[in-house]
Amino acid sequence: MTVLRRVFFTAVALVSLFLGGVVCLMCQVLAGRDAPAFRVEGHVVSHERGALPVGGDEDAESHTIEVDTASGRHYRVTAVGPGLDLPPGQPVTLDVSTADDSIAYLRAGGSVVDLRPGVVRPVLLIAAALLALGAVYFGAVRLNVYPPVATWLALALGALLAPVAVFVRV
Repeated sequence: MTVLRRVFFTAVALVSLFLGGVVCLMCQVLAGRDAPAFRVEGHVVSHERGALPVGGDEDAESHTIEVDTASGRHYRVTAVGPGLDLPPGQPVTLDVSTADDSIAYLRAGGSVVDLRPGVVRPVLLIAAALLALGAVYFGAVRLNVYPPVATWLALALGALLAPVAVFVRV
């Protein structure tokens, strides 16, 4: 029984570590999505069109542009849809994220293209991971592997440290 309890304790700890990592990673994705950005002005150097099947839509067309900036940096941007259908030489303004150097917005003429990742998938993954983590801890307490006080302390410590770890990176 002692060996079984140790194996189960180790399994619960590893699953908890994995699920906590998923939650932290998705919080990082959400924090990076809305991180502060700085503006860079440049112009389109090249434009390519390509077929990129998205969600079963075989007719979806992707546009890839390359932008040279006044500071000498070179950016390559790909998106699905007509927002990036820009001719070479077109002046553009990029809003570049300070968190990960990704492009959040592209402004050309009077239009603005939002290039940030969506929020639905990270939020669903966070909810699923937290539900699974709760189920793992509930099962561990019911099987008397963890004492209830240790479980609540671990959850409280994780809840306090996860946001700190995410926002220290940003």
